[in-house]
Amino acid sequence: MEALSLWRKGTKESLIRFGQLGQEIADSEPESPMGYKILAWYNYQKAMRGISPRESIDLSLKLSQKALSFDESDSTSHALAGSIFLLMRKYEEAIASGERAVELNPNGAINHALLGNTLGYAGSFEKGIAHLNQAIRLNPFPPYWYYFSLGRIYWQKGHFEEALSEIKKAVQRSPDTYFNYLGLAAVYVFLGRQEEAEAAAKKVLEINPNFSIKTSSKAWPYKPDDLKIFLDALQKAGLPE
Repeated sequence: MEALSLWRKGTKESLIRFGQLGQEIADSEPESPMGYKILAWYNYQKAMRGISPRESIDLSLKLSQKALSFDESDSTSHALAGSIFLLMRKYEEAIASGERAVELNPNGAINHALLGNTLGYAGSFEKGIAHLNQAIRLNPFPPYWYYFSLGRIYWQKGHFEEALSEIKKAVQRSPDTYFNYLGLAAVYVFLGRQEEAEAAAKKVLEINPNFSIKTSSKAWPYKPDDLKIFLDALQKAGLPE
């Protein structure tokens, strides 16, 4: 439960402690999949933040497969595997794993949220939005990234006002997560609100002074056209390349 609480916060400090807890659980309960799942998510998040992305993705995949070896019917392990395949740009495998997770537990909010996130990156925007909205119906008090993922899909569709509304909800949920301000910075650029875009960019650097677009974007699983649009917006907002 402590690990889950830390995961929801989305800060650098909470991520470090999250990984420590995963290792403690894996060491104390080596026959349980829980520690390996936490460690897999820890390395997934490291990759998303541009921290040794190739090594982090490889380790995350190995850990998720180890977790699945304990129980092939564990829906969250399939959802985890789907998210890792997404980072590898293996969109078909990612969607298949996500759909398997939903099939095993159709009332699991996180399964719908992760599948929706994957579908959005893969270009299936309407299906992605539907699964994320279902996730929020199942969990009316979700972590910030449910709303961030919705906002991201809306800007990919060109619906920038809807994107702004959802990403603001993500900020309310987790005001110390720099990802949220990346989203705000880009959407404000799309809306032509340059001053607000620059303010959001400054917030990114307050939280993560070492942020650079080139380093951080290595693991972002956008398709090439969407990635270029997003990176161009971040540059226009004033974030360092």
